[in-house]
This record gives sequence, C-alpha cells and structure tokens, in this order.
Amino acid sequence: MKQSSSSSSKIAAEMFYHQGSWALAYLVIVFLIHLVIGITNSSARQEDFFSITYSSTKGFMLVIGIISAFGFLSYYVRNGFTRKDFFTGAALAALLLSLAFPVVVGPISMLLRALNGMGEDSTVLQQFGGSWLIALASYGIQIFVFYLVGWMIGSAFYKYNWIYGLGFIAIGIVLIGILDVLWQFELASLWENFLPPVSLDVSLPVSFAGSAGFIILGLTLIRLLTRRVTIKL
Repeated sequence: MKQSSSSSSKIAAEMFYHQGSWALAYLVIVFLIHLVIGITNSSARQEDFFSITYSSTKGFMLVIGIISAFGFLSYYVRNGFTRKDFFTGAALAALLLSLAFPVVVGPISMLLRALNGMGEDSTVLQQFGGSWLIALASYGIQIFVFYLVGWMIGSAFYKYNWIYGLGFIAIGIVLIGILDVLWQFELASLWENFLPPVSLDVSLPVSFAGSAGFIILGLTLIRLLTRRVTIKL
C-alpha cells in the first residue's frame, strides 16, 4: 500500500509539472492576446481577463484530459506502474491543476481590474453577485469536470473503436450541458435552438452537489475504462 501511494504521488507530481508548464504557457498566451487587443482597440469595450480565461480554460482542460489518456497512460504502465497507480496519480494531478488555475488567475484578474480602475464587475463575476470566492470556486470545479470529460473520452477511444468513442463524446456533451445549467448558462444561446425556453434558478448548494455528483460519476467511468485496458505500444 505504501509503495502504491508513493508511485501515485510520483505520477501526480510529474504530471502536474508537465501539465502545469502547458497551463503556464497557455495563460501567458491568453494574457498577451488580451493585452494586444486592449492596446489596439483601446476605444472598444472588451472582455476582462477573468471572463476570457473562465471560458477558454475549459477547452484547454478538455484537450489535456484527452492527452492524458493517450500519452501518459501508456508511458507510465510501460515503465512499471500499475493502472491503478496511474489513475490515482492522474486524478490528483488534475485536481491540483484545477486548484492552481483559480489561485493564479484570481489575483492577476483582481490586479488588472485595480490597475484599469474598473468600476464594473466582469461579465462572469456579475453572474455570481460580485463574489470572487464563489466565482473562483465555480471556475476550479468546472475546469476539473472538463478535464475528467476529456480524460473519459480519450480513455474510451483508447480502449474501444471509434464507434464507442463517439458514444462517450455524446455522454460528455450531456454532462457538459447539465454542468452549464448548474452554474452559468454559458451555452444558453445554443440550447435555445433545440429546446423550448426554460427558466431555472439553481441554488448554490445544488450547483455544488450536482458538480460533486458529476465528478464521482466521471472518475468512476474513467476507472472502469482504464482498469483492465490493453496498453498500446
């Protein structure tokens, strides 16, 4: 048990280092784009840094979740680690990364707003009544779920053929859609094209509880997909 814990910790540390370096590069790129747009279009109103990262980080985490299923799994199992060690270590690394984003993005966003003398809250912050704590908690939870969805989809394609993979993409879309309803309705304009208009007032405890349920479901599906998967050379 001690050896397994040590192996999982090693995997978590290494994956967090590698994925964290990608995340740092991503944030630098987003910041530079935000800066360039602000300089070249100073007269036009633009989204604040937090609102931009709040939305775009989800896609980033989805992609690296997919990468973890293909690149990291094969590497660690071929080097003597068990599938369980990888699952535990990768999940911990994803959790740490999901915590790191709010810790880094939050202070940067607050500093930029102070330097710009912005009196109005950001678009995203307004959705949470101006509370940075709730907004950053929502941010971390949602990007963690997006990572799990990507990991789940990648694991399905890794284990099965493309038909099963497409099925898990459908599952992922449903999970993301429900998560959006629980938190911010970013996809509301899309759902209006397919569903009749509805008005749902989801309380904060329900949002947290629902997200916790999705995290448990996602981790369970990933474990089932990877527990006895054949490692590809």
